Amino acid sequence: MIPTSLDLSSARHLAARACIGEEWKLLQAWQGVSAQTTVRQLLDAKPHLPGNPPALSSWGSWESMLESGEMSQARERLNRDKMALKQWWLQHLLTTTTPLTERMVMFWHNHFTTSINKVNQPDLVLQQHQLVRQHALGNFRDLLHAIARDPAMLVYLDGAMNYKEQPNENFARELLELFTLGAGNYRESDIKAAARAFTGWTVDRNSNRFVFAAQHHAPNTQPFLGKTGVADGQQVLDALLAHPRTAEHIAEKCWHAFVSTGTPDKAEIRKWANAFRESGYEIKALLESILLSEAFWATQHRGMLSKSPLDLISGLFRSLPLSPAPPQELVKFAEKLGQNPFVPPTPKGWEGGKAWITTQSLLDRYGILFHWSRNLRPANLPELDGAQITQWLLPTAPANPLAGTTRQQILLAALFDPAYQLK
Repeated sequence: MIPTSLDLSSARHLAARACIGEEWKLLQAWQGVSAQTTVRQLLDAKPHLPGNPPALSSWGSWESMLESGEMSQARERLNRDKMALKQWWLQHLLTTTTPLTERMVMFWHNHFTTSINKVNQPDLVLQQHQLVRQHALGNFRDLLHAIARDPAMLVYLDGAMNYKEQPNENFARELLELFTLGAGNYRESDIKAAARAFTGWTVDRNSNRFVFAAQHHAPNTQPFLGKTGVADGQQVLDALLAHPRTAEHIAEKCWHAFVSTGTPDKAEIRKWANAFRESGYEIKALLESILLSEAFWATQHRGMLSKSPLDLISGLFRSLPLSPAPPQELVKFAEKLGQNPFVPPTPKGWEGGKAWITTQSLLDRYGILFHWSRNLRPANLPELDGAQITQWLLPTAPANPLAGTTRQQILLAALFDPAYQLK
């Protein structure tokens, strides 16, 4: 049932899934307020944009170093720039005042995947990251059209090397399978038609901007998704947005991100997808449907999602009074737990769900929690009893009784309970 007045447990549920961690100040502010009002406030908040993005080397400077044979210096600078970008985002995850926006940045980061290790141009990846943040709660149509012209994406999926003489199908395949329709909802001939339509979409290495190279483009003349006249890349994107499976595919991914790793409820997905399409692909409309749905608030779905490494690390620091940690250390711990920022394992992104929790990763997670919990500042903990601490930090009843007599002891027991790994 959708709460008309949030209690501590339901406030924690909303914060853990729609924001980043169980922030006590949010939970305090939300208790006694309706879910509808709270969700609306989250959606209407003006995004907090990260300041001071790192100054990263341009492609021209890399090229100059490589041409002069400075391979080791170039590699060192590249690795330094990659780490600077990762630290910058991790720091923003810890400090953002609009965590729903950043939650959606993480969602799209794992949807429109790009690996910095293949692109090898951190400045292009930063450019894409800022693009995703710009549209994170905006319009999916605009985001899809923008990402198809994004230089980092074109480099990552070989779209920048798509010529009429030899069409490259990599971007077209991922566009259909991962970004829009989902596997099984298109034919191989549709991939070939889309690849032809996108010929000539490339990147100017001097300006690091998208360009259309007309000399390398040949309009598609074959049917695409059963339609004729879909000749160029923009028409392919519009045809995909007109297809009902696109909204359903995004809704299904949202089910796995916000509700459960189990099989999505078909009726709920249709409802969300219809609202998404009818709004003209407004992402806020989709999120409102999700966060104010019976499925999102259902008791049986609580504790059904595993915290990603970024969830665990950033949520821990946002929720508890801990001494600050060096951003580089946070990046290394995230990588150790299996989520290296800007380096997804494949174009499909991180599998997530139960894949986050293995025997080894659970030991590593406990080791990290122990490492940082030593810096807990008990004087800054909220005045809560054992039952309230459980409702604050755990999505379900603890797997083991939370032993301890002081707030700090009970809280530490909650951190090391298996339920803390869930949300």
